[in-house]
Amino acid sequence: MKRVVLTVTLAATLISGAACAKDNDQSSSAAEKSPSFTIGIKYDQPGMSVMGADGKPKGFDVDTAAYIAENLGVQPDHITWKEARTDRREDMLSSGAVDFVVASYSISAARQKQVSFAGPYLMTGQDLLVRQGETSIDRPEALGGRRVCTAKGSTSADKIKKDFSADVEVTARDTYSQCVDDLLGGTVDAVSTDGVILAGYAAMHSDQLRVVGHPFTKERYGVGVKKGNTELQTRITGAIQAMIADGSWQRSVDANLKRGGYQPLPAPPVFNAPDAPIAVGDSAKLDPELVKTGNEMINMVNAKDWTTLAATSCPEAQDTLRANVAQFVPQNDANLGPEVKDVNYNATITGLSQTGPDSATLLAHIEYTNVPEKYKQYFKDIDYTNTLSRRDGAWKLCMVNADFVES
Repeated sequence: MKRVVLTVTLAATLISGAACAKDNDQSSSAAEKSPSFTIGIKYDQPGMSVMGADGKPKGFDVDTAAYIAENLGVQPDHITWKEARTDRREDMLSSGAVDFVVASYSISAARQKQVSFAGPYLMTGQDLLVRQGETSIDRPEALGGRRVCTAKGSTSADKIKKDFSADVEVTARDTYSQCVDDLLGGTVDAVSTDGVILAGYAAMHSDQLRVVGHPFTKERYGVGVKKGNTELQTRITGAIQAMIADGSWQRSVDANLKRGGYQPLPAPPVFNAPDAPIAVGDSAKLDPELVKTGNEMINMVNAKDWTTLAATSCPEAQDTLRANVAQFVPQNDANLGPEVKDVNYNATITGLSQTGPDSATLLAHIEYTNVPEKYKQYFKDIDYTNTLSRRDGAWKLCMVNADFVES
């Protein structure tokens, strides 16, 4: 009996060992096949993205990158973080060193030649960081003869020199943290980049530094992907839309960016991946009521009749419509003074087609007029891709996607 039991026990042990080995092989295989991302972020931007002493990053950009990854099926422990300095981002994407970059990456026409952008996921504006006792610098026009620091690869100083103060002295450093050290040490008079970045440094040195609070551009942060990867670009844009819709975006803003009295702008309207061609269907046969409604909607925009436009829109489009009106209508902008009182715009239809008996696509363009040269980066023309649906027998505006026309 003992021999039999021993034999059974040994057999069971062998079977168990074989099963464990098989399970381990399967687990190892599953781990090897688990999707992963390498993501480029900044390591030194308080509130946005800082690498902690424990090797774990934190901040709004980090939350955004992690949300995107999870939305695309990648868990946090399968993310590899890499530092993406301002002047290295394009090279990291083109070489494949990272899958995408979430690093306060402003969308610009020059960058769009090298990078495909998803988003945007945040709107901000270029501002100035100065010492607390500095009262003479209240606008970029006051920087004549002063020393301004920005990061290598940034366009911030070029903007100041071109449009506001031609005789400004520019210093470029590897990181904004180095610029802030120079400002604290008195070797420069101001640091210039986007307000949301400067606010983090001001909060760190609240008794020594302050943000001027006069943004003079509008910057949209996008997620950079390798040029031409429209499939990933589109998926990331969808993840950003989901992050805003489910409240995760606002929770991260509240936790990371509302510092030192800084009030970030509301969530930006997110556009469809601009590098992907927009299929608008066959425009040969259009419902006359659709044509009429499209023209009426454009007339409402030009007349700034937002109440009537909202009444002819679907419930799911209301928040985006309000965001557009708040952010892109000059008369609603509290940041600028009387120098932009004559800025206006004109909306036109650039395409209209039905994609089904009850669905349609309306393409529109908004061109700003009477814009002072120095604010051309503040008021940018916009292309809209709008989805219309027939509901209860009437055509309604149900989705609004906006894309700035970069110049």
